[in-house]
Amino acid sequence: MSRRAYYEDLKRLALEKRAEHRVQTGCFGLSEVRVIYKEEGIRIDHWPLPRKVKALYMCDDGDCSVALQRALPYEPKLFALIHELKHHYRDKAALGTGVIHCGDYDANELIEKGAEVFAAEFIYPEAEFAADLQKSGITVREASDVVEVKRNCKAKVSYRYICKRLSGWD
Repeated sequence: MSRRAYYEDLKRLALEKRAEHRVQTGCFGLSEVRVIYKEEGIRIDHWPLPRKVKALYMCDDGDCSVALQRALPYEPKLFALIHELKHHYRDKAALGTGVIHCGDYDANELIEKGAEVFAAEFIYPEAEFAADLQKSGITVREASDVVEVKRNCKAKVSYRYICKRLSGWD
């Protein structure tokens, strides 16, 4: 499967799971993520992880959990939890058999970027973002325009998310 096909497949999965969990962009936040995690049987544990590691998915004999940096700001915490949800849906078997080694980003670049694509689409689908941006009438040409997009954004997303969405996640 090509990289593009892999990402498109993950976007479809994100939209399916959004529908399954009745996610509404404007009111989706950490409380709703906790409900999804409970329904999926995933425990959230706060751990003092290395600074660059926001969250970490683990699953051993059906006991699934996510270690999470307690000090993360709201939007990055939300994104990290949904990123780890992708690993639960798609990578659990490979993690359990040792095919994927935790923390080796370079070796798992496609899987990790795929989790970012999944999280972005789950939290604020590309088509919905584009429609909302068009409705707002904001033409993004400079940094102050990004600030305006953030102020008018119904989703709980970071400036970094908005910049990446606007640039096409290159």
